[in-house]
Amino acid sequence: MLYNLTPEILLGRVIGLVIGFTLHEWAHAFTAYRLGDNTAYRQGRLTLDPRAHIEPLGIILALIAGFGWARPVPINPRAFYPHETRGLVIVSLAGPVMNLIIAAVFGSAIRLLSAAGMMPGFLYTVLATVVLFNIVLFLFNLIPLAPLDGYRIAVGVLPYQQSAALVRYERETTLALMLIIMLGAITNGRLDPLGTLLGPPIRFLFRTLV
Repeated sequence: MLYNLTPEILLGRVIGLVIGFTLHEWAHAFTAYRLGDNTAYRQGRLTLDPRAHIEPLGIILALIAGFGWARPVPINPRAFYPHETRGLVIVSLAGPVMNLIIAAVFGSAIRLLSAAGMMPGFLYTVLATVVLFNIVLFLFNLIPLAPLDGYRIAVGVLPYQQSAALVRYERETTLALMLIIMLGAITNGRLDPLGTLLGPPIRFLFRTLV
């Protein structure tokens, strides 16, 4: 809970989430724009201003519970004609990949500062929290359940029958995601499918980057 957080972890969460959410959505908007979709550009989303991307409630819940959301970037797949599916997959991948890049950049900063003997404990915890949260954003968004990026990626890369089935049950996958998140919160982590699924790759990436 928020009241159990140390100041350095809270600061790291704020920095990690503001940067992570902002650059994640900007990456979607920029990639779509480069592929021919001006929708996000016309709505003022092709910007690095966090105010254009962050939902206050989403970031508050992310700070408290570890899971939140930003304002989704509007995408018009028809603008990618004749490669609508490929364009949508590329745009969907751009956000999570940006979070991995952020984690790698801050992880490299930790390595460099540590090697130079300029890494006090407070700063390490702040930077490590930024790395951790962006790893979580990277992996969490790749889960193939709506409305996450992984859902759109799966719809684009799966064979037709499996893709059509996923689209047909979009509402059910959204409900499943909500239930999975709530299950971990209600049981205080004792029954946490997300933690079981994401824990090993999170630890692997954190060790690799930091």
